[in-house]
Amino acid sequence: MKKDTIFLKMSDNSAVAVHRWVPDGEPVALIQISHGMAEHALRYDYFGTALTARGFAVYAHDHRGHGDTAGSRNLGYLADKEGFERVTMDLREVIGQLKKDFPEKKGILFGHSFGSFISQNYIERFGDEIDGCILSGSAGPRLPLVNAARFIAGLTILFKGKRHRSPFLQKLAFGGYNKRIENPASENAWLSRDAEEVRKYDAHDYDGFLPTAGFFYDLFTGLSRIHRKKAMEGIPRELPVFIFAGTADPVGDYGRTVKALADIYRVQGLMDVTLNLYPEGRHEMLNEINKDEVIRDIIGWIEGHI
Repeated sequence: MKKDTIFLKMSDNSAVAVHRWVPDGEPVALIQISHGMAEHALRYDYFGTALTARGFAVYAHDHRGHGDTAGSRNLGYLADKEGFERVTMDLREVIGQLKKDFPEKKGILFGHSFGSFISQNYIERFGDEIDGCILSGSAGPRLPLVNAARFIAGLTILFKGKRHRSPFLQKLAFGGYNKRIENPASENAWLSRDAEEVRKYDAHDYDGFLPTAGFFYDLFTGLSRIHRKKAMEGIPRELPVFIFAGTADPVGDYGRTVKALADIYRVQGLMDVTLNLYPEGRHEMLNEINKDEVIRDIIGWIEGHI
């Protein structure tokens, strides 16, 4: 296996860091990882290594405002204009490079949390360019709450600017996520029952940072768009979709909006929608105490669809 990092120039001349796990022989298929908010792509090294051991070529890029793409100075800021759309186009361009590097291979998109929302946007617009999509720690429509949060983020930008970092917006987005955890050892305990994984997250400079008001506005704008009925109808009916989450994940309202999303996809005619809910699992199932079980399920689904 070969592991390395390259920087790809996007269509707007910005450079995006792409981390790669490539098997020694010819890959059997391609996996593109779209990571979550306030984390970085190299957190997926365990997952990427496991996938590569089964013959998959894996690319995982650091989104704008994250990881090596942002560096320590620009964490939590996506773009001056339409940040959610710009990150979606970055994803499309990185997938295009992956397919160029390994032509004629089937490709699967894996998106976690914020990266799953970007992935939802991608499959609504470009779903015919891939062969399957996996959504981890995702969520379905909650438009009244999203629109209210977007309004507050817009007001913050009006008075403070897009690069202002607001603890209030952070609390609005995540403040209640530990409420079902008894005596949490960290404000990020909702991520995983594995205390060591949470500790590593808390300690890393690229994780758990306070995003800008512009980021929150971009996020809530994206969520207000991707969960409209007309947008979701853009997903190709033949595209296989695998959705999984923990039942103790507050992002998906403890499984409720995740189940609702799967139901919506089925009602609108998607022919192959799989939903796995892991009992007591928190937000990051790839960093949970049963992560090996989860990875086996993911690999099984991929191998069943290529």
